[in-house]
Amino acid sequence: MSEPVSADWPLLLAGCFSLGILHGVVPDEHTWPITFSYSVGAASGRGGIISGSLFAASFTAQRSIMAQLVYFALFPFLAFSDALNGPVYVVVGGAMAAAGYLLLKRRLPHWHPLMWASNRDLAKHEAEVETSGRVPLHWCLIHGFIAGFGVDAGLFTTFVYLVAVPAMPGALLGFAPGAAFGAGTFAVLLSVGLVFGSSLQLAKKWGSKKIETFGSLVGARSLYFGGLVFVAAGVLYYLGFGALVPVDFGNLIVFLFMVAVIVPVMLKTWREVRAMPSDAKATNQAPAYP
Repeated sequence: MSEPVSADWPLLLAGCFSLGILHGVVPDEHTWPITFSYSVGAASGRGGIISGSLFAASFTAQRSIMAQLVYFALFPFLAFSDALNGPVYVVVGGAMAAAGYLLLKRRLPHWHPLMWASNRDLAKHEAEVETSGRVPLHWCLIHGFIAGFGVDAGLFTTFVYLVAVPAMPGALLGFAPGAAFGAGTFAVLLSVGLVFGSSLQLAKKWGSKKIETFGSLVGARSLYFGGLVFVAAGVLYYLGFGALVPVDFGNLIVFLFMVAVIVPVMLKTWREVRAMPSDAKATNQAPAYP
């Protein structure tokens, strides 16, 4: 880079980390909808933490790669072009809808990120896929990496890529601002996943089978219908509709996801699961698609 290296680069990294925390706290179309779906689908605090951490880890990896590319002045349009949000929404929505559809149709693939794991571990994973309708938490890795290509609010993008990246003392640390930003988001999404995942434990009187069924169905349905919302939003954004609405388009997507998808899905699923016999097995008597 041609700019002089700043001696305050450690402070700039701290600033990136702080902005990452803010990015995780503020409901964002690139983080909260996916984290909610997988965390509730896990139906436990532990599962919520795992889903949040997997999503954020993949998101952090993508931001680190982008920061390094920006440092070398390669593909900067991927980091700054708002026009990229439309295609990103479509791809994220397509991935969400596909995941939800596969879950609801009980056609879960046996893919696992640790394909080099022992035969015993892979056999255990395949058995869980066959016998449970739970949302596979490792799918968060795919969503997190795709979501990382979304262009955030001006402050996030400008500070991380235009202020912090050029100030790094060498090429080996070009990735650091993106990694610090992702780490801040990672820290918050752990808590978000824990809260969403633990929320179903308030209904312990239902019994573990009903809780698992409710979480799995809400997670799958919110992925499916939320994904369709994202695809439609991506097309509208690409056509310039985002400039016509008086509010931030990303916030509008989050609002639509929570109000038009999550609330109806939770009410519908709650009625269905409440009507199930108390000894019903979630894997055999869960309400049908959609």
